[in-house]
Amino acid sequence: MPQVYAQPSPSQSVNSFSDAEEEDNNLFASGELAVASPATWYSRIHHVQTNPHIPPHAPASRLPPEILINILKHLSSPRDIHSTLLVSRSWCECSVELLWHKPSVPDANTLIKIMQVLSREEPTFTYAQFIRRLNFISVGSEMSDSIFGRLAPCARLERLTLVGCSNLSDDVIARIVPCFPNLVAIDLSGVDSVTDRAVFALADSCRKLQGINLLGCRRVTSTSLGALADKCSLLRRVKLSGLTDLTDEPVSALSIKGSLLLEIDLNGCKKLSDRAVRDIWTHSHNMREMRLSHCVELTDLAFPAPQNIRDLPPGPNPFPQFIRLPAPDLPLLRLSRPLEHLRMLDLTSCSKITDDAVEGIVSASPRLRNLVLSKCGQLTDRAIESICLLGKHLHYLHLGHASSITDRSVKTLSRSCTRLRYIDLASECFS
Repeated sequence: MPQVYAQPSPSQSVNSFSDAEEEDNNLFASGELAVASPATWYSRIHHVQTNPHIPPHAPASRLPPEILINILKHLSSPRDIHSTLLVSRSWCECSVELLWHKPSVPDANTLIKIMQVLSREEPTFTYAQFIRRLNFISVGSEMSDSIFGRLAPCARLERLTLVGCSNLSDDVIARIVPCFPNLVAIDLSGVDSVTDRAVFALADSCRKLQGINLLGCRRVTSTSLGALADKCSLLRRVKLSGLTDLTDEPVSALSIKGSLLLEIDLNGCKKLSDRAVRDIWTHSHNMREMRLSHCVELTDLAFPAPQNIRDLPPGPNPFPQFIRLPAPDLPLLRLSRPLEHLRMLDLTSCSKITDDAVEGIVSASPRLRNLVLSKCGQLTDRAIESICLLGKHLHYLHLGHASSITDRSVKTLSRSCTRLRYIDLASECFS
């Protein structure tokens, strides 16, 4: 068996800033492996009886497999797990799946060794059936269609990271992905060949999908994302950063049909309007992280309305400087319940929002920890006064290039938000 487990996997590409106490902060984080029984030898050749390394009277040799597997699960080092393979046949059967469930791929040589093992006609074990997680972030430039095609036997694969695998074609991704019906999370960041065909294949075959990252996959359109929203109702984390042609329809569908949605990244989706974001606020009650940076068309009407602003009756507004006039077909947004779980909101370069939007956001998400308002040039001291209501919950605040903010409101902020760890007031932020 090749030595491919010398070091743990590299850092994953999908991170979360939500509560540390919540177990599923990181969709690609390591969780407990559900190994309930010893592995089965691939062929009869490996069933030949041999003298065990442990004498029959030793207590370890009499442990039931279920108990032994539970003990071995607590070994964190791949080297230690590999050592247990050499103790005896029974220990080997109980530990081999623990070793292979998440093989480390730090370099191209290791990748080749793994593929050689998976391609054997009569391997010692059915290694492909043990693999649950694969991360190719360190070998992205080495990954090719022929190598990726060899992963088809990994029918129990749950999490797949293909960050930077720019040599992969959309055709092979669409052909191999249906072989992973248990897929829970996939990261395709930087795989610019991905098109609607691959996303349709995911929607049709991977109904258990909970997380997808399509950062920079500019060829993906709203059509396939709408199908993903329709068929993958368990989605929790959706990252669509850089999809400049994305429209409102799939975002609204994700919000309405995906009641479990925890995180959405729409950075740079410049065609999004207020309607799509309103649906997120209205339907995604479990939302924890919302990234809307560089969504330049968003206005105050995309966000909950402040409590002190009332809807106007039909006719002209006699006091336009005091009361905001909504669009005729888009009334003020009133939420039936606040987003108690929202911890992170990024509105960088949403230059059309005003103090009213900030006031409504604070009232609708009173436990925000990380608020990014950089380059929101219309904000004034009144927005900071609203932010002060977050009190001890606020930890990070970005106000770079908000030139209308003065030192008076910043002093108030320092007295109100006593647990503030970081504040950005870069470049003419206050005077």
